[in-house]
Amino acid sequence: MRDFIKRESRGVYILLGAIIVLGAMLRSYQLFEKSLWMDELFSAWASDPENDFNTVFHRTVEDVHPPLYQILLWGIYKVFGYGEMVGRVFSVVLGVAVIPMMYVLGRKLYCVEVGLLAALFSAINFFLIVFSQNTRSYELLVLLTVVSFVLFFDLVKKRKFSTALWYAVACSALVNTHYFGFLPVMSQAIFLIYLSCWPRFDRRLFVLGGGAGLCILVSIIPIFIYILKNLKKTDTWIPVPDGSFILDSLLWPFGDPSAALLSLVFLFIGLDSLIKNDRERMSLSLLLSWWFVGYSIAYVKSLFSTPVLSIKNVIVFVPAMLVIVAYGVGRIKDCFAKGVVLVFMVVVSIACFLTRSDLAESLRLEHDLRSPALEIINSGKNIPVYARWDTLHATYFKLLGAPIDVTGLDAIERDLATGTAPTCFFMIADQWDRERINNYPNVFAVELKDKAEFKNSAVLQYCASVNSPERR
Repeated sequence: MRDFIKRESRGVYILLGAIIVLGAMLRSYQLFEKSLWMDELFSAWASDPENDFNTVFHRTVEDVHPPLYQILLWGIYKVFGYGEMVGRVFSVVLGVAVIPMMYVLGRKLYCVEVGLLAALFSAINFFLIVFSQNTRSYELLVLLTVVSFVLFFDLVKKRKFSTALWYAVACSALVNTHYFGFLPVMSQAIFLIYLSCWPRFDRRLFVLGGGAGLCILVSIIPIFIYILKNLKKTDTWIPVPDGSFILDSLLWPFGDPSAALLSLVFLFIGLDSLIKNDRERMSLSLLLSWWFVGYSIAYVKSLFSTPVLSIKNVIVFVPAMLVIVAYGVGRIKDCFAKGVVLVFMVVVSIACFLTRSDLAESLRLEHDLRSPALEIINSGKNIPVYARWDTLHATYFKLLGAPIDVTGLDAIERDLATGTAPTCFFMIADQWDRERINNYPNVFAVELKDKAEFKNSAVLQYCASVNSPERR
């Protein structure tokens, strides 16, 4: 029997290893193909290794983000260099790390099979792949959320001080990574209070949970004033959820409609099976509190206060959905039928990711910012550069190894109006300011000398007009 268990364990780890490799390959596919976009450039700007710690901290928290991810990225840049793709590789590593943690979560909540299925569905999940290819905090948010629930489950089961300590560390990191990290911790707190008080008061669990909660509160002291400021904010780019938002938040994480619908079928099968299984009540309650409590808080705030719930932020609930889907697929008794379902889900999900680039593009502002920078670098012309997003474009030049200063549009327009502008200069234009920049020859004494067009961006070279009188 012992040899059988060893062989079985070896087989499980071989399968898990294959799933991890699959997930890593998908997350690495065309990783360097697309230009960094605005949000990624903000991450690179905030975490510039030439910044000191305080600069990284303040640039991040003053832009509505907790600082942990940017601090870690700052450290990564210091170790591996300040390059264009270093941040994306870091996100890929975080995204791949989610896969084995999902196995651990599924195995602890249910069994090895559910763990393997949860890992597989994480490896091929559209959302988890796409956000692993962005220099943003989403994959760290997901990873720490899964880790926190693994440790929370251990805390409830074992009631050990060491587990409570590690749980406090994980949750402290979570709430300092993304404001949506507060939602899983809040749902865990509600669930822990319930378990501590029902059916009878559990003093040890209550004390351990309270101690962990105190550590988490202490961890947010440095950002507490910024949390209060952000709670008062009313301006946001996130729209109020419309009537289709809830359905979209169920379908979008799976990418392809076929994979989404089949996943939802097994999501409901899993929920039905869990509801009917008295032995799985705690696991079901834990997953539902993770998903429904957190979602409800964000949804109500978005409806009646400042909108915070976007399709992107739904990613924090995706692992809970995937575990329930895995449980539902695991209810299929016939091995052949289960294999057919799994092959279909894997093929359709991978095909969606490889062929539906438009879906991924809709989750980011898709415009080429790399090509304008390379165009100016390769031109060899030592003339000033101007752009609306001057700081971010300057960051791109620095990431490409050519630190070129970029100045804002207001400065060049002021100089053009006063006749103190340089003889020739480059303009990096995007879709928001293209009409304004195209109109320069009609407003100022300049003429367009050269132009290079890219996806939703362009480089225009203007020079002073010798024939046209200056117009104010």
